[in-house]
Amino acid sequence: MDESITVERVRHALVVGRLDADGAAVLLAANLPGKRDRTFVVVGESALGAMIRLDPWVLADIADKAGGDLCVVAPGFGAMGPDGTLPPARLLADRLGVEVTAPEGTPVALADGSVFVHGRSAGWVCYRPGGQRTRVGARMPAPWWQDGLPVPSGDVTAVPVGLWVRRPGAEERPHDPLTRRIPDPDRMYVVLGAPGEEPPEASAVVAVLRSLPEENRDRAVLAWYGTGGTGHEVAEALGAPVRVAHGVPGDGGLVRTDEHGTARWRPFAVESVYRPGRAPVLDRWIAPPGLAMAGPGSYRLTEGWRVDVVPRGLVVRPESMNLDLSATFLEDAGPHVDVMFAAEGPVRAEVVSAFDRLSRALPAGTRKVLRILPVNARAEDALASIEESGRVIPVAEQDQPLFAVASGAPAGPSGALVVTADGRIVPAAPILVPPSDGAVRAPGPPGAPMVGTDSADSAVGVGGAVERGVQAGHVSVIPAVAAAAVAPSVVPKPPLVPLPGPAAPSPAVLGLVSPRPAVPLAPPAPPVPVRARFGQGAGPALAARQGPPPVAAAAVASGVTTALREPAAARTAPAVNVTVGASPAPAAAPRHTADPAEPVAVEATTDVEPAAEISTESDMDGLADTDTATAAGKGSDGTVSAVSLSDSLAGLLPDRPAPKVAVAEPIEVPENARSTVEQRRAMRGRLGSRYDVATRAVAQLLSERPGLRFGSGDRSALLAELAVVRVFAAEPDGDYDADFYTCLADGLRRLPTARTVVVRGIPESTDVRPETVVRLPAPVVAAPLTAGGAGPAEALIWTTTARRLDGLREEGGAEVVLSGHTRLRVLAVETKPVRRVLLAEDGSASEAALTRLRAAAEQRGVPAEPVSGGRWFGPLPAA
Repeated sequence: MDESITVERVRHALVVGRLDADGAAVLLAANLPGKRDRTFVVVGESALGAMIRLDPWVLADIADKAGGDLCVVAPGFGAMGPDGTLPPARLLADRLGVEVTAPEGTPVALADGSVFVHGRSAGWVCYRPGGQRTRVGARMPAPWWQDGLPVPSGDVTAVPVGLWVRRPGAEERPHDPLTRRIPDPDRMYVVLGAPGEEPPEASAVVAVLRSLPEENRDRAVLAWYGTGGTGHEVAEALGAPVRVAHGVPGDGGLVRTDEHGTARWRPFAVESVYRPGRAPVLDRWIAPPGLAMAGPGSYRLTEGWRVDVVPRGLVVRPESMNLDLSATFLEDAGPHVDVMFAAEGPVRAEVVSAFDRLSRALPAGTRKVLRILPVNARAEDALASIEESGRVIPVAEQDQPLFAVASGAPAGPSGALVVTADGRIVPAAPILVPPSDGAVRAPGPPGAPMVGTDSADSAVGVGGAVERGVQAGHVSVIPAVAAAAVAPSVVPKPPLVPLPGPAAPSPAVLGLVSPRPAVPLAPPAPPVPVRARFGQGAGPALAARQGPPPVAAAAVASGVTTALREPAAARTAPAVNVTVGASPAPAAAPRHTADPAEPVAVEATTDVEPAAEISTESDMDGLADTDTATAAGKGSDGTVSAVSLSDSLAGLLPDRPAPKVAVAEPIEVPENARSTVEQRRAMRGRLGSRYDVATRAVAQLLSERPGLRFGSGDRSALLAELAVVRVFAAEPDGDYDADFYTCLADGLRRLPTARTVVVRGIPESTDVRPETVVRLPAPVVAAPLTAGGAGPAEALIWTTTARRLDGLREEGGAEVVLSGHTRLRVLAVETKPVRRVLLAEDGSASEAALTRLRAAAEQRGVPAEPVSGGRWFGPLPAA
């Protein structure tokens, strides 16, 4: 060994080499992030030969100073030699008995401290003692989306931000700025084409997307580089929505480039969702400087004027003028940022002044490539006096009309905004479109990339007026995630809908069904008493204040938002079945007036045949959970049954405490059940955002612990099943279905086992006898021996097959899960100092297990604060 070669610690990493000569290695090590499960070993150029030879003195120093697994940063350390010799990383794993991760190519440090391996190699690979090899990917540390990406080959190249797809035979660009961009931790980009060349065919892009795991495919973001393309062709060929970035990843965000690849300006429109056969939807954007948000992607310039964000730049228009902006998603402005100005009459002086202020506030880089495009002659006349008049392109010199005026289409909502629970900013009122004879549709499952439905639905408004339908079922789905936009500190409340008078029909919901013509009423019949249901604590006086109940306009209620518009404590409304695509049902009867002090009675008759239940392709779970969304059948006497609207609001209104929620009963699945693709897809739709959060955490864990992937064939199944385990670990008492428990059982089989004593809280009245056997029907979470009080009585369990949760849960890393169908034998029951039942897995050596359990009981002593509930508490099954 060369005595000048040393192994020194630099922050979180070890540097092998000469510190005076290997400055690049020292700098790289200083910028590497710390990893809890492995130690980075950065090899300087002076020590590369000694590391490849596995010099025993160098290895001894590394073993002394490193703890756990290793990640060796050295060119080609994970690749086979040119003469077929085994990779040094594999030999090192066998020599030290640890897991070793190393690159097959040349690692390059990025500005964020991560290390990227260029070329069409496997990138980073991991070797375990014994020779097992796992491909990690091109990035280290790995972002959550890296797992499962295809090995670069042919016209697909790995870049730090994701994948780069080009036309066959394209020239290599090893020094392109794209190869040095920092990866986005939240998004995997598929960059298409390059400056000065045609983008790849849509079929080639679809082939790449279909080669991705299902999770990555749904979250991949297409980004055209150089000559722009659109997402319509890809969405049509794929038959599914695709997410498109309006720029390419650059330093600090997306940028638009020219034909040479030089960054020219940052787009205001960040991402849009392109859907087959339908108009694209803007999903993420950056706010224009100095303007207040008036709606999703729309900002207030001055009184009566708006500035809309579009992929080409901005559109300035009067609020009363409605433009078809879909063409701005198809045209590529190239290196220019276009500000399109529309006017329908003389433009006031304050509008011109506000436009000048907006122009001055634009970033300097944006102003250099600014083009101002008047839409019509009136706009051209108004722009003649602005400060940037030299950048105005007259209408006669424009190649084609920018867009058409959408006659009759109402403007989007203005004014009130609301902030959702997950931080999105959405309009308080619906986004309106012209009425159509569309079918009734329910909102899709949460987390779906598609942001609309096939058509807009018209509705019956208050007092019988026809309101326009919600745009594509999309009222609360359009996110307004703006990088530079901040929600108002005080969110204005939406205006209350005025209640109709006694003679006016009162709708049960606004915006979901088509207007129904009035029909003659049947002769009056004796009132049918309706027992109104009130939340706990609501007295007779509250019922008296309710007054006469409104009668529904043959509609399906839209949830809590509709119910909140009336401050009444409880309302009853008749519910009727609705058929998708069926002929309109007749309108409801006028309000039946009754003395508020007497029992309320509601009657409505109709000659329409009984309709079928609501049937859509969307997830209807949310509708089935509330009374307001349940389609009730017609009674045998022809009257429509009435349902109460109060239960869905329990706990939300004054004097209305929330009802107690019963603990969901777990579902037992067959012992050898295996999850299917259909079950995983259905489970993913039901979990929604919880599933998305869990998959990101699991993907990050898999990148840090490649050993979890050994023996896993289907990577998408691995990710989905471990995500279910994480959701269960966070909320073991949740209400889950059989698909969830099937995926959970499969996911638990993938986790390492634990041989230890764990504790569960049990009721103090638990009565079991020694030598009896209990069987767990479903998985349960157990606490480590060092945990606090688990219950008034405790079950100490010696287990050898429980699955460890470390890494899948931020807190309680020593927790385990006892799988379903686990058989536990009662070895003893002790009453002092705490009532404890000592159990061991059936088949364990009883004497040895009992010795361990009694030692654990003595070590545990008496918990300080016994509890009677929690994630570790539950009764033992019957013997």
